[in-house]
Amino acid sequence: MLLDLASIRDPNRAGQAYALTFLCPIMPGHEDLLRDELEHLGADGPGPLARLPRTHFGRWVICPDFVTDPAQPHPDSLGCEYLIFTCCIDGDPDSYLDALCTELAPETRRIWRHCINAPDPAEGPALKAYLQHNQIRTGLFYSAYPTTTVPDVRRVLGQRSALRRLAVDAPDLSPAELQQRFLAEVR
Repeated sequence: MLLDLASIRDPNRAGQAYALTFLCPIMPGHEDLLRDELEHLGADGPGPLARLPRTHFGRWVICPDFVTDPAQPHPDSLGCEYLIFTCCIDGDPDSYLDALCTELAPETRRIWRHCINAPDPAEGPALKAYLQHNQIRTGLFYSAYPTTTVPDVRRVLGQRSALRRLAVDAPDLSPAELQQRFLAEVR
């Protein structure tokens, strides 16, 4: 029987949404330095991922080890702490990684320089190749709105805010003013 490769579903994709997950080992002795870098991301405003307009959400997490049941006869250990970077994006992961590795270069240099075998400097095509090497497939990815892009979400949230303001103002408006403002907000 021939295997139809087109019938195999990509577990990282749900509609146009794509899940990226990278697991990168942290150099021993760099855990606290990396933790400090991560804690200060976006300290002066939005985090760096806000500069990538296709990002639904993303986060960096330091994983110190597996959590195991004490009764497990042979618990697994990671051997070192790992940096997990995961994000949900719109569309093509390849072009997203290009943007991540170039447009966020100041941040990527500070973050991934603490990871074993990361390029120096941790940016551009070399970082992209490193991340692709450390990418793990998502076992189960669910997108509540698989056809909704980040711009769609922002537009709808803006409409919701405008309609909330209208609801607050409504008691002071005449029916004609209320209708005019409502029509202006939903267009």
